[in-house]
Amino acid sequence: MTPHDYPQLPNWISNRRYCTIKDLMRLFDVSRPTIDRWCRENPQFPRKRKLGIPGRGNCSTRFIVSEVAAYVDLIDAT
Repeated sequence: MTPHDYPQLPNWISNRRYCTIKDLMRLFDVSRPTIDRWCRENPQFPRKRKLGIPGRGNCSTRFIVSEVAAYVDLIDAT
């Protein structure tokens, strides 16, 4: 992937496959509770993904950057 894959996103996020909640907080300039609320209440918002083995304490929450890019396109179009 290159930054040109997702021109609607800044370079610091567009060259990755996954991003964190902190990345989304920075991208949208909002707090953690706001991201959590958007995940619960907005069906178009990118879905949280758990990476790792559940029950072993090593799971981490990530978002797929292509889904984030699609969401940014959606909100830019409205």
